[in-house]
Amino acid sequence: MKKNKVRPAAAPVRRNGSTARVEARPSSEFNLTANERALLKDPDWMTEDEADLIIALRREAEGGEVPLEDVLARYGVCLED
Repeated sequence: MKKNKVRPAAAPVRRNGSTARVEARPSSEFNLTANERALLKDPDWMTEDEADLIIALRREAEGGEVPLEDVLARYGVCLED
């Protein structure tokens, strides 16, 4: 007996009139602020690129920046002047 494949919730999204299909998930599955929802091309759907942007903005707001020199030193990379 052939089983039906279960696909994640996704739907095609058209950007700027393009016929290119971009997989997206319903934005209702995510805990978004009004400002974050305003960043979405379609407020009902969120693409991976839009999710990446929102995550980056959240991390920036947390102030968790680490100086590049500290990261390089941690991994043993020396920069010569």
